[in-house]
Amino acid sequence: MSRLIVKNLPPYLDEAGLKKHFSTVKDPKSAGFAPSDITDVKVVRARDGKTRRFGFVGFRSDETAEAAVKYFDTSFINSTKISVAVAMTFTDPNVPLSSRERKRQAAQRAREDAEDDREAKKARYLEKPMTIDDINGLGNASDPRLADYLDAMQVRSNAKTWANNDAGAVANEPQVIQSTASDDEYDEFTGKGDDEIDEDEDEEEESENKKDDDNEEAEEDEEDPVIEDGLAADPGVSDMDWLRQRQTRIKEGEPEEDRENRHTESKSEGKKGKGNAPKAATPVDEEPSEDPTIVSIRKTGRLFLRNLLYTAKEEDFRQLFSQYGELEEVHLPINTKTGQCKGFAHVQFEDPENAIAAYEAQDGKIFQGRLLHILPGKPKKDYNRLDEHDLKNLPLKKQQELKRKAEAAKQQFSWNSLYMNQDAVMESVAKSMGIKKSELIDPDSSDAAVKQALAEATVIGDVKSYFEKMGVDLASFDNKDRDDRVILVKNFPFGTTQPEIAEMFSEYGDLYKVMMPPAGTIAIVIFKHIPDARAAFAKLAFRRFKTSILYLEKGPKNLLPNEKMESDEVEHVKQDKIVTIEDKLSASDVMDTGSNDERPATASTSVFVKNLNFKTTSRVLTDAFKALDGFLVAQVKMKPDSKNKGKFLSMGFGFVEFSSKEAAEIAQKAMDGHVLDGHKLQLKISNRGQDEETTETKKAIDSKILIKNLPFEATKKDVQKLFGAFGSLKTVRVPKKFNSESRGFAFAEYVSAKEAEHAMSALQGTHLLGRRLVLQYAQADASNAEEEIERMQATVSKQAAQRSFADMKLAGEGKRRVDLEGEDEEEF
Repeated sequence: MSRLIVKNLPPYLDEAGLKKHFSTVKDPKSAGFAPSDITDVKVVRARDGKTRRFGFVGFRSDETAEAAVKYFDTSFINSTKISVAVAMTFTDPNVPLSSRERKRQAAQRAREDAEDDREAKKARYLEKPMTIDDINGLGNASDPRLADYLDAMQVRSNAKTWANNDAGAVANEPQVIQSTASDDEYDEFTGKGDDEIDEDEDEEEESENKKDDDNEEAEEDEEDPVIEDGLAADPGVSDMDWLRQRQTRIKEGEPEEDRENRHTESKSEGKKGKGNAPKAATPVDEEPSEDPTIVSIRKTGRLFLRNLLYTAKEEDFRQLFSQYGELEEVHLPINTKTGQCKGFAHVQFEDPENAIAAYEAQDGKIFQGRLLHILPGKPKKDYNRLDEHDLKNLPLKKQQELKRKAEAAKQQFSWNSLYMNQDAVMESVAKSMGIKKSELIDPDSSDAAVKQALAEATVIGDVKSYFEKMGVDLASFDNKDRDDRVILVKNFPFGTTQPEIAEMFSEYGDLYKVMMPPAGTIAIVIFKHIPDARAAFAKLAFRRFKTSILYLEKGPKNLLPNEKMESDEVEHVKQDKIVTIEDKLSASDVMDTGSNDERPATASTSVFVKNLNFKTTSRVLTDAFKALDGFLVAQVKMKPDSKNKGKFLSMGFGFVEFSSKEAAEIAQKAMDGHVLDGHKLQLKISNRGQDEETTETKKAIDSKILIKNLPFEATKKDVQKLFGAFGSLKTVRVPKKFNSESRGFAFAEYVSAKEAEHAMSALQGTHLLGRRLVLQYAQADASNAEEEIERMQATVSKQAAQRSFADMKLAGEGKRRVDLEGEDEEEF
């Protein structure tokens, strides 16, 4: 964990004093952390404001937190000895409960025990059979109504057949009934009509049907008015009069609606008083309601993160949440004044179930020394978004334009990053030659397409040379990872100037750098902040600019390996290199010519460092090498921890980059054998990033190039003219179909491998008749018959393995290891 708990603090210490104590590090290298690694400081206080003499200190990483524990544990703040340990989260089962939580749980257990006791007593009472004596004890023995009830409920065989003969005599005797206090609240009312009597009869039937079979509950729920039973024995009283006397007693001054409500409430309270006794009806099984937070996340798939570090980066959260599923967007709002995070972020998942898994796993966990608080995020507001119904009402061309613009923001990789407008290319070449564009291409010539391809190859070469001088790593264009701050601007008309591009993009935020080659066919715009770059990309993608439409593409990561484009370090860039709308600067003011850059244009040289301690971090490695001349960056290679998701383990080696080969060689001699964290370092010059070039060079020994995506209209003569401009061709072959049409690829073999290499670098990305040529080194021809037979056998074996794999896939079998080449095995 990257958060520490500090106990036994002095009672007068506040957050500033605690941070000052943890910032007093004499030697950050030996300590393993620096004061800048502290991310959060908190002293816990009671409700009255007094300190509880413990607090928390957050660090940027787990390694720095562990180093701080070793450094500050059992240290002294003035005369008080403090204790420092790794803090635990609220979800950790080992965390002791607070006194308030313990009291709450004890009270809950007491209520549950009391409820269990009541249920047990009730069960014992219901199981015990009830006798006549028990019934007699429930009411007043002198009440004649109870006697009538008991006589009526006796078994017929035990009752006296002449018992009813005494009813008349009993009726003639005066009866005195004890009135209760409740009788004073009621008055006699006999003024109802026949219709009201019928309604009362219906209500009585409904209430009788709703009564429980339990006699005891029925007696408690209803309150029968006390009426003289002698009225029933009077022969002059009709049955209706007797019923009216028993049913028309209401509370004095009480409206009918209140009476009905009181009657309903009394019945419900009576049932509750019975301890929620089981009803006669079959209970309905209700499913437990789902957590509303989970329901909200399932609807949107979006998470809202709070309590974040102000210097946090989007890449930190991409790395944290990408382990749970594919991320659609990570949005980190930036304060334009400070250039730092506002302390919250939004994470959008493609699958809402992955968002739920991330919420359950990371909510309340410690990240970068702070407690991560996750809430369900609201759907992203897109006021310009049209649904399918609205799109159907638009013209087809407009529909395609809107869909293409919406998909542009989600595009992560382009098949041709250095695409240029063909018209702008021809204009640029014609201007450099001092002629008109119409003079450059003769419409009556049969090789006009070849001339156009050669012109494009020339411009591409100039653009690459310019970008290399600017410190751009051209190999980074092959990477899949994109940087949201870098935007490639393409397909704008010839004659567009650099200030125009800068002015157009600066409306959406501060620019870090704008680069445009002298050819004026492509530009690179780099923003300071990611949200500004996203807004510009969304608004300007496929926007009409002059006589053309802008093509935008997100640039690759590590485009400028020799510069740190971090948002918190961008403030050091000179303001005269940034174009704003108010300041109309020239292209030379905006363009970074690199004249003051002491670093050479050649790529930096790396030093491979092995035998590192597994606890050594990139910061420690940087501190060890940063004093050397020409140092650029140091990095320890990490790998994901299979046991702990979201954590990484050191691989025991790393790389240190320098500005020149001489500086790397000096560093190798000076630091080889240096002891770092108890391990003796071993250094050697690294060829990292040159493996693909080495492989391609080995394949280029035969000087034969395979040309893919060749237009079907292209002839052998076109291929000869195009590739013959870069060296002496030995052979050119364009395979044909049975009807003499091209098969879409060709082979060009040069006299020397050097010429083939030059043609490969010059023609990469060139278009012929509207198709982008894809070039790669072809396999050398077999030197003898035996080698040719071996190649044929390997091809047949690979085809058979692929066929068997397809059969297994159709049969639904599991994973198998298939030998495709005879030696190498691939797992499917």
